[in-house]
Amino acid sequence: MNVGVYQGAAALSALERWQQTISQNIASSSVAGFKKDETSFASVLGEIERIGDEGRLGKEVLGVMPGVVNEISMKPGELGATGSELDFAIQGGGFFQIQRPNGELGYTRDGSFKLSTDRTLVTKQGFTVMGDGGPLTLKAGGGKIAINGDGTLMQGDTPIGKIGVFEFENPKTLQRVGEGLLASTNPNVQPQAVERPNVLSGFLERSNVSPLLEMINLVTVARAYEVSQKMIRSHDENTGKAIESLGTPVL
Repeated sequence: MNVGVYQGAAALSALERWQQTISQNIASSSVAGFKKDETSFASVLGEIERIGDEGRLGKEVLGVMPGVVNEISMKPGELGATGSELDFAIQGGGFFQIQRPNGELGYTRDGSFKLSTDRTLVTKQGFTVMGDGGPLTLKAGGGKIAINGDGTLMQGDTPIGKIGVFEFENPKTLQRVGEGLLASTNPNVQPQAVERPNVLSGFLERSNVSPLLEMINLVTVARAYEVSQKMIRSHDENTGKAIESLGTPVL
């Protein structure tokens, strides 16, 4: 096994994964509340199993190979005014709680909500927004919608319910389950309700993706990919020369 070629191939694989992450970030940069993936590289021990005529002969260590680690960045995005009374943004930590079609709960920073046919507050995908006592239903002609300091949703002078804002002790346990929607990887981990959430009406949190930075990362990937290809080609040429030289008998 040519270790140099194997290491180069591992680098190409890692760079392809990074490129996929960048592409996803750019594609979702316009989604309100979207949290980008951040890529970091780690060194892992490369091994292959050697198999002979009589079965497995053990593992062959190929050295340190580049690996990729992706994590969701929980850095908040900038807030932008929309003027819509059904647009909400969280200042500080926490997530809106959403009931998904399968009945499971999800969490998002995207507060671009609307009303369903029965005037229940839902996301733009139609998922139910959960309050502290369940779904939030508004009344027809009930007046202007506003948010109190404790997160209570008001319609005119009538309290509708408190918008559910929840936070996780370790947000890194969250995984993507849809566009801008997250869920816990461990069903036994329950979030804690934020007692006094700072929710603004008429604002949306933008994604935390910087398209310019992601384009720079794409250029970096392209250059690194080219270097890895040249390294593989160089190792392959050197191997060919060695075989040609050693395989020629000395007269």
